Amino acid sequence: MGNLLMLLFVTLVLTALCCCEGDLNRALDDGVKINRETANAFVRRQKRAYQYYERYYEMFKTPQELKQEQCENYAPCDYYSELVGFHAAYRHFFGRV
Repeated sequence: MGNLLMLLFVTLVLTALCCCEGDLNRALDDGVKINRETANAFVRRQKRAYQYYERYYEMFKTPQELKQEQCENYAPCDYYSELVGFHAAYRHFFGRV
């Protein structure tokens, strides 16, 4: 039994050395080289105008978002909205939608 395990272990070690031999000879500095156009196809820079446009909508919320926050901050409305939906809960506690 011990001889069989030793033979299996030696076989695994030799197999591992044979498989990894090609990887040891390759230099680590060889990386993937692609040209600039191909790289830019994957990574696009955001334009500055888009960032200002996004900031505008972060500062000013839509009326729907304001109503949802109002309902979420009021516990009975928040609980009731999970049961019947936001519009029905808001109408029930705060009037018209």
